[in-house]
Amino acid sequence: MEYTVKRTQYLFDLSGVRCKTRGDITVMQRQWDTFERVENYNDIIFQRIQKGYRDRLYYQFANRQELSDYNIGQQQHILRYPWLSTNVFCSISQLPITSTIIVPAPQYFQIPQCTLFSTSVSASEKTEQMGDLATYIHVSTYNNQHTYKYIFTSAEERLAYHRAERQILAPK
Repeated sequence: MEYTVKRTQYLFDLSGVRCKTRGDITVMQRQWDTFERVENYNDIIFQRIQKGYRDRLYYQFANRQELSDYNIGQQQHILRYPWLSTNVFCSISQLPITSTIIVPAPQYFQIPQCTLFSTSVSASEKTEQMGDLATYIHVSTYNNQHTYKYIFTSAEERLAYHRAERQILAPK
């Protein structure tokens, strides 16, 4: 499905700009355009999230200068259109998400009490196994409660999940 920008876009114009050099105007336009570009990108992501897709992140700034340009561009919009509510220029990425996806009632994962992870282990192995088990419970519960699957934050987290899964599902 192809998404298009639905937010109102505001083009940069020079009305109200006085006593600025060409360099200052170029900087102002860059800042204005940075705000517009980021908000247009985030609008598409916001639409995708509302439909239940979690495959993309909101815009990630390349550096502090780009973030600064975005913030100043946002202020330029507010100053240029004072009759509009400041909420019009709030960051789309900070809006609450209302999803049209119906999520089934949560089903909590329980591990049978008779499950034995191992018979004789050292304290460090037991600590690792308990961490693996905690990861497994967290990910499994998350996957049961959401329509989209858990995205692992690291390869180690994925390995911990699979280690615990093998121990739980191993034939007795």
